[in-house]
Amino acid sequence: MRATAALVAGCATLSPMAVEQTSVLHQTIASAARPRRVAASLGAVIFLLQVALGIMLFPIFQDHVPRALGAGDAWGGILLAAYGLARFLSETPTGAISDHIERKFDLLIGLSLFIPAVALMAVVDVRWVYLPGAALLGLGTAFFWPATYAISADLFAESLRGKVVGFLNVCQLLGFGLGALIGAFLVGGHPRVLMAIAVAVVACSALPAALGIPRYRLPHHHADAPRRPPIREVWSLQMGLLCVLVLLATAGPTLIIPAIRPFGTDHLGVSFTTVTVALIPGVILGGALYIPAGHLADRAGRMVPFVIGEALVVAGMLTVSGADSVVVAATGGALIFCGYVFSVPAFISATMDLVPESHRGTLIGLTVALTGLGLAIGPGIGGALTATIGAPATFRVGGIVSAATCAAVLAYARRYRTPAPSPPHR
Repeated sequence: MRATAALVAGCATLSPMAVEQTSVLHQTIASAARPRRVAASLGAVIFLLQVALGIMLFPIFQDHVPRALGAGDAWGGILLAAYGLARFLSETPTGAISDHIERKFDLLIGLSLFIPAVALMAVVDVRWVYLPGAALLGLGTAFFWPATYAISADLFAESLRGKVVGFLNVCQLLGFGLGALIGAFLVGGHPRVLMAIAVAVVACSALPAALGIPRYRLPHHHADAPRRPPIREVWSLQMGLLCVLVLLATAGPTLIIPAIRPFGTDHLGVSFTTVTVALIPGVILGGALYIPAGHLADRAGRMVPFVIGEALVVAGMLTVSGADSVVVAATGGALIFCGYVFSVPAFISATMDLVPESHRGTLIGLTVALTGLGLAIGPGIGGALTATIGAPATFRVGGIVSAATCAAVLAYARRYRTPAPSPPHR
């Protein structure tokens, strides 16, 4: 019943229609499952899924395809762009689907798309096949994230959403980091084994998704349920500006992803494995900051960690661009990663606050889709820049983009209206 009390308190900041919708919904949720159990199940699914993505997006796309298949450095960015573009085109429609069906079904559909995507790339292992494979991975992710964040917003009040998003992103980070680390040691001689591991962990993630996440939305669609308002009634200028910032905040940091391997191997003269291991301390530090960043977003306001995060990204970009040793470069990388960690709970929880349950999947899907578009634009441009002007200059361009984003976030923070906080969930 504690989850019910938190949801009732959270209704105070929504429109009257949203309050009426949520009052129907929270009664269903209260009898369906304990929110903490659902959060733990979501965390397990995210962890396993991200192990697979850590294998595919970093060692396979950034090392195996450019090096072993002779595709060239630009292909790392091209594949990430295909993955991100598929997410961008799909996440708003898949979020809308989760507003009309059980949200857990979206999760299961997304997971089911990962297995054929990875299997296709593992069996054929020709660089052109990786393009549709990357797009199919993006489509699977598009089904997953809008439903995940919408479930979190359904179950927790505003005063807890930042911490919940932080927890889920810790699971994301740990899984991705583990996948990337495993891949760094196996990609040189056993790429197909790596992709078999990715298929296996995605298959395992279906278990907590199916058993740990309840079906709780069907009673909300009875004939006597309140009318679902058109999207124009819940859209706002504040939401539109936030979407622009999300796009910029994703494109800047991801622009440098294709430059990481050549920066280490060509500029610093170290192996890809050394580059990956050097990034681990920053990943650990970032993981430790996810939940505190969410807590800061809950207590100090959504925009405070957003501004801090963008400032850290700028500092990190400038540090790496002038680095002449692995230690200095790893320090800059840690700053970039920690900056992005601070921004994610801020803009996701802000989106949760600004939309009612009736369109939560759709508009959260739009927000996450824009991170996909940023992941398409950033690495796509970054791969081209790395191939033409070199890796260090690519980091400097990333710093310029992130500095512009930081200024835009500061301007937005002056007009952002934080919803009235609900009583804490005890």
